[in-house]
Order: sequence, then structure tokens, then C-alpha cells
Amino acid sequence: MAAPAVVVFAACGTTDQASKETLPPIRTTSSTEAPATTTIPEGVRFYVIKRGDTLAAIAASFSVTVQSIVDLNGLVDANAIQAGQTVEIPSGIIVIDELPEPPESTTG
Repeated sequence: MAAPAVVVFAACGTTDQASKETLPPIRTTSSTEAPATTTIPEGVRFYVIKRGDTLAAIAASFSVTVQSIVDLNGLVDANAIQAGQTVEIPSGIIVIDELPEPPESTTG
């Protein structure tokens, strides 16, 4: 008698909204050529949420991720924000406006 076949499917990842957001800006510490960059100023920055705002729209406006706002503010649910609520916006992130050209290959 043959044993019944069992098929198990597994997936990695999550289905929460934060996992679908844009990845954070590329952070780099070395380069042969300095790309054009904008540095978000250091210091504490706050934003008062307005009616109709979403964390995704707020994050995009400040060039940060939803997850970085959630983590910094200790939010339990990114969708449970309220008009009038104040959130702290992460700062000091380097945003690269243009990627440098890759070095020319020396093999040939």
C-alpha cells in the first residue's frame, strides 16, 4: 500500500501594508565620485496629521519609509492614525538624487 503524498507550501514575507511601501533611500559611505545628494537636516521634526493623510503619503513627502515613522513613534497600527495627532519624522537620512555612473570595465 502506497503512502499518501503530502504537499506543503510555504512563503516568506508578510502581507502588511508597510511591506508594500517603497524601500528607504540608499545609504552609502564610500564612493569614488560624489553623487548629487540632499541631506535631510538633523534635529527633531514633527508633523501634525491632517484629515485624509496617510502614513504612506507623509513618508513619501519626507523621503522616509512608513516603517521608519512607525518604529520611531512606537505606532502599533500604521492605519490607526488620527487627524491632530503629532508624529516625529526621522531625520539625518542621506537621499541620493542621482546614482553615479558605474566604473568602466577594465577586462576585455
